[in-house]
This record gives sequence, C-alpha cells and structure tokens, in this order.
Amino acid sequence: MKILLRCKQCYFPSTKPDLHFDKDGVCHACHFTEHAKKIDWDARKNEFLEFCDKLKSKSKGLNYDCIIPVSGGKDSTYQVHLATRIGGLNPLLVSFEPSFPTENGEKNLKNIIETYNCDLIQLRKSPTYKKLARLGFDVVGDHEWPNHVGIYCWPLQVAVNHNLPDVMYGELQGYIGLGRWEEITSHTKFTREYVEQYVGMNGLRVSDMMDFDDTIKKVDVMPYIYPTASDLERVGVTAHSMGYFFHWDFEHNRRVIKDEGWEAASIVPDGSFTNFEDIDCGFMPMHQYFKFIKYGYGRATDHASYEIRHGRMTKKEAKELIIEYDGNIPRQNFKEFLDFLDIKESYFFDTVDRFANPGIFKTDGQGKFIRRWDDNLIRNEDWYKSFDT
Repeated sequence: MKILLRCKQCYFPSTKPDLHFDKDGVCHACHFTEHAKKIDWDARKNEFLEFCDKLKSKSKGLNYDCIIPVSGGKDSTYQVHLATRIGGLNPLLVSFEPSFPTENGEKNLKNIIETYNCDLIQLRKSPTYKKLARLGFDVVGDHEWPNHVGIYCWPLQVAVNHNLPDVMYGELQGYIGLGRWEEITSHTKFTREYVEQYVGMNGLRVSDMMDFDDTIKKVDVMPYIYPTASDLERVGVTAHSMGYFFHWDFEHNRRVIKDEGWEAASIVPDGSFTNFEDIDCGFMPMHQYFKFIKYGYGRATDHASYEIRHGRMTKKEAKELIIEYDGNIPRQNFKEFLDFLDIKESYFFDTVDRFANPGIFKTDGQGKFIRRWDDNLIRNEDWYKSFDT
C-alpha cells in the first residue's frame, strides 16, 4: 500500500496520480507555480496576439477562428473572454452536457453566449450516457468517467467535422499537479496519450467499457471516440492552452468574468469551502468524494493547496479546512444520484468499500471498514500525521 506523504510546501499528497516530488519533498505543482513568476507574461501576451492574427488570417472571416470547449464554469468563461476581448477571435463554442446540470451552470453557459456573442454546439446526452456512467461507477469508481471522455473527444470530433483545426483550452495542467513540464514551453498539447493519462480517463477508452455491456454498440458511443490519427492529420487539428499565454490564477480570472455576468453558486457544494468550482454539475461533489476515498484528498485539498502556492493561505489554515471539508459523503442531490445510476443505498456503500483505500481508513479485525454514526469512513492516524511529515 502506498504511504501517504504530503508536499512540504502545499500539502498535495503523494497518492495524487501523476504527481511528482523532488528530492526535498516538493511537488511539481509548486515548481510550476514558482516558474510562472519568472515568465515574461507581457511577451507571452504579444505571442498570443500574433497567434490570434494567424488564426484570423486562416479563417479569412469565412469560418470560425477556432473552437473553445465550454461548460459555463469559471475557466471556460475566462477562455472565451481572452479569445474574444483580447484576441478578437470569433470562436465556435462546444459544450458536453453535464451529468446533472445545475440551474447556475445553465445560466452561466447562456451568459457566455450572450455576453461574448458566440455560437454554441452542445451535445445533449443520449440514454447511453447513463449506462456508461454506471459502468464508470462500477469499474473505476467514477460515474463522471464518460463525461471526462466526452469533454475531450467531442470537441475534437467537431473540429474534424467542421474543418476547424485549432482548439483552445485553458490552464496548464501542471499548475494543478497534472500534466508535464514541457507544457510550460509550448502552447500545444493533448495527444491521445495525454488525454488518456492526464484528464481522468483512467487509461481506458470507451471500447474497453463496451466489453462490460454487450448492449452498448459502437454507434451509441460516437461522441466518446477520439478521432483517428488520419482525420486529425487531415484537418491539422491542434489543441492549444491559453495558460501558456496568460498567468492563470482563478482569483484574478473570477474577478474579471464576474464583471461580465458570470455568477458563483448561491450555496457551497459539499466537500468544498468555496462556491465557484464544480458548480455546473450537481454530481461533481460525489466525484470528489470518490477521489478522496481512493487517494485521501478531495476538492478542499485542491483548493487549499492552490491557495498556499499562491500565497493566500497559511499551511495551518489549509490543514484545518482540509480536515473539516474533505472526505464526507455529499448529501446534496444524494437521492438524485442513486436514481440516476439506478442503485440502492446499500449498493452505494458496498461500492465505497470496494474502492476505499485501506491505508487511509480504519478497519476492524476482519478488515472491514469502520463507519461513523453518519456513515462516513473514519480516517486513520497516519492520514492526520501526514500533515506533519
């Protein structure tokens, strides 16, 4: 069992997939953040303007300039702000419907269209999505697996079908403890290998999931299939990161888009201490909960670690917030979640036990997980001591 250690600077845990530490116990997200302070962002902005001029010269006003995948969240809204307000681009927006859309998310998505005067193509889920969500829940402990696949495969399919080679994404994954160091030196990324390893696909393709359910046919899962190499090459599809051109800080970004109509949630999602993340889908707190039971960290750790790295929170403050908010079963939309997957509460808890990490939670003499009065798993002493290592 992998021992849980934490970054000496920001508390990111060693159990976080694809997180790397140096010899001094500092994670690569901290190194990314420090390196960003040395970048000449004015020069990068000029590079962005030159890049946008190239896009506009290619389209010649006869087509969209690029594609931007959007959800209505803070990051995709800021991406459209940069493309239109700074770059003068005319993007085609592409959206993949969330598992459980929220009123707040729908409102923010509408705001993007109206505020920035953009067209939108949205994929509305077929019943097959529920089958894939159930498989994701059963096989990898993540009902959001088909959404992670869809939000990266579907926009690239639109790019191929509409002959729009340039797809614009947001922050560099390295700043949140994912991705690779090469991202900081180039704005192009997202090969098939990159998507499968770094953006929540758990190394699986939709064809792998189809092996578990013979009622799912290839024609049912077209939006979840990554375009072929020949199609991508024929159109020249390239994915770009705006986080290469602009210093990505969600506090700054949020202030900008708030002035342009974007709204945070009226209530804080379970498992978080902020009201501006994961607000377009009512089932995302459950995704974060399963992340916690598998790896010992959730959305509160993500936020607190980020704030430490940006100098807005002390380690003492972060520790208190992580202990208070991470790891509790989300009760918001809990019944709706069970109904969506067509499962009983007992099956939910059996699945929790299947994926829970025995190195993080207390067990009895028979190896069975011990629960509190509210059905939450009890973290062991090593989890708490990891803050002091």
